[in-house]
Amino acid sequence: MTKRVLRLLRERDITFRSGDRALYSAARADLKRGIRDAKAAQRRRIEDCFQSNNPRQVWKGVQHMTNYRPSNHSAMDGDTSLAEELNHFFARFEVEPTGAAKTHPPAHSSHILMVEEHDVRRTMRAVNPRKATGPDGVSGQVLRDCAGQLAGVFTKIFNQCISQAVVPSCLKTFTIIPIPKKNTISCLNDYRPVALTPIIMKCFEKLVRTYIVSILPPSFNPYPFAYRANRSTEDAIATALYSALCHLEQRGSYARLLFVDFSSAFNTILPDILVTKLLDLGISHTICLWIRDFLSDRPQKVKVGRHYSSCLSLSTGSPQGCVLSPLLYTLYTHDCTPTHSSNTIIKFADDTTVVGLISGGDDSAYRDEVEQLSV
Repeated sequence: MTKRVLRLLRERDITFRSGDRALYSAARADLKRGIRDAKAAQRRRIEDCFQSNNPRQVWKGVQHMTNYRPSNHSAMDGDTSLAEELNHFFARFEVEPTGAAKTHPPAHSSHILMVEEHDVRRTMRAVNPRKATGPDGVSGQVLRDCAGQLAGVFTKIFNQCISQAVVPSCLKTFTIIPIPKKNTISCLNDYRPVALTPIIMKCFEKLVRTYIVSILPPSFNPYPFAYRANRSTEDAIATALYSALCHLEQRGSYARLLFVDFSSAFNTILPDILVTKLLDLGISHTICLWIRDFLSDRPQKVKVGRHYSSCLSLSTGSPQGCVLSPLLYTLYTHDCTPTHSSNTIIKFADDTTVVGLISGGDDSAYRDEVEQLSV
């Protein structure tokens, strides 16, 4: 509905009320031509968006087609009290550590991961400058433009952190931005806690993630599809469908599928248990201790509009928004495997599907699998 179409629409109404049939007929014809021209111009704009290789332009075309309008409701009009409530609510999974005190490897201990300067430079140059700035206030544009000058400095810092199995507090500090899950907010659980972390720490996490993925043993459970080479969500869906459809070819058989989405999955990771599982997978002792330090004593605060909450220190979970969080959760649950051969558990990060292949009407194995999963 362009300005020209609106003007022609008013002119048609005026001529209709005037009673002059000739003028009304001409005005109506002009309106039809105006609508046709406006539609053609809109079509050209949308086609131009989809012909571009720019994802932002493509998304703009989708918004034009669907008449998308962003919701005006957000937590931006809150106050300090809301920020405090959300901060304590998001920290509700915090538990007291039960393991022994942290032990770090001796200074002469060797470690497998040695970050190279060219890898740091490449990672910094790949930073998206549109990403939100973390609590340190250093933008992605600065890190990308100054990658050549800063890569050597950060390489030394990263290697020193790995050798000592520590993460400086300034790098693991994060600010939570509460994002509404729905248009109507009725409780604190209707906000999704998205963590803003320092962008340089995201670069560090990417290097560690690449290392961990590269050394996973060949015997690693093949059914977690997240962060595996040549694996994707399409592979997970195809595997579930293939196993079910092949089984259904047998007479008197049927399949049951249970789709599980764990609530606040990343926030329930216990660092001590995670480290034990990582050691069992053959990941070096130094990296395991580095990960435990990364997840321990993390300063957290919530930002609502211009208001900040007080700072809390957490040692449970991995923040949503960290690069390592999906991979760490995948490794944390890698031993969640089926106990019966007729069942398959397919996982993609925190999304899990239990496929029960049932024959002869006996679904006891499937029911037992579901009970074991809930435990």
